[in-house]
Amino acid sequence: MPYREGKKWRGVVTYQGARHQALLPTKREAAQWENRKRTELETKEKKQHAGMDLMTFCTKYLDYCQRYTLKTYDEKRTLCRRVIGAWGPETLVQDIMPDMVLEYLDGRAKSQSANAFNKDRKNLLSMWNWGQDILDLPNNPLTKIKKRPHDRETQYTPSTEDVLKVLAVADRTESVMLNCYLQTAARRSEIFRWTWVEDINFERREYRLGTRKTKDGSMEYEWFPMSDELYENLWWWWQNRPIKDTPFTFVSVQPGPGYMRPYKERRRFLKGLCKRAGVRPFGFHALRRYVASVLADTHKVSAKRIQRVLRHKSVTTTERYIHNINQDLAETLNLLSQSKIPEDPTRKPKGVSHEDG
Repeated sequence: MPYREGKKWRGVVTYQGARHQALLPTKREAAQWENRKRTELETKEKKQHAGMDLMTFCTKYLDYCQRYTLKTYDEKRTLCRRVIGAWGPETLVQDIMPDMVLEYLDGRAKSQSANAFNKDRKNLLSMWNWGQDILDLPNNPLTKIKKRPHDRETQYTPSTEDVLKVLAVADRTESVMLNCYLQTAARRSEIFRWTWVEDINFERREYRLGTRKTKDGSMEYEWFPMSDELYENLWWWWQNRPIKDTPFTFVSVQPGPGYMRPYKERRRFLKGLCKRAGVRPFGFHALRRYVASVLADTHKVSAKRIQRVLRHKSVTTTERYIHNINQDLAETLNLLSQSKIPEDPTRKPKGVSHEDG
């Protein structure tokens, strides 16, 4: 908006942090100049983006992707390295046509699998969608390329017998973490991120889980009612945790760089328990599948309620129904306690102080 400066009018356009201005005799001329200047800058920007090389495009996109989890970022960075190797860093983005992309994806399918084709297609589609939204790229070469049919590899889900064997060989401290997964169906990182103040509420008997599985990579949280067994396990852990000077619920007690820090992977934990129990090895995500199978097969819980437990989708309900839904969830999650062996009262915890916390 022009403003008077002495006997003249100053037109001002601020574009991408840069200030452009001019002094003109009349307010009308200053307003016309602003419109012309803004159009000129926008046109210039679009031309620059249209002539962007692949290396610049990938760099800008990866800068944006740093908001996602490390796993997601690494996946996208690896893809960028592959396409730069296939098409060349100086190739103009506007010159990348559907046939070039299809040739690259077909090569992935031949050397790897149809799943590799689909995964790279999905990530490239997201990359170009972002480029069109943010960088005004003129076209998206992925829109006409369809997914390939492929057979998903069956993921192993342990049997109740094997889960019970693992619980039987676990000591008291190990069983606390196991029960946290068995009573919540949480993803591995969701329990690792727990803090006592922000995620555990003994008074309301609730726990909070957070995930970055959102479109923009931001954290999304949700509160759930504790089952009776989860409450008992967490309360015992609160009173007997060996390291009290930390806000995190679970931290490494092993000497080294990770001491007193929250876990990131803890790969040996379940692997070691499975070996001691003499059962086929399984990981944290297998426990998530196990919980779903127990609720569906053993307790005949509806798919809708299981989806709420697993948080695969948002439930389209109003705020006034949340209380009733959580009441249903409390009953649902307590069913998990019925699928466990009774705790051995004679089993003693290993390496844990009984000092109150």
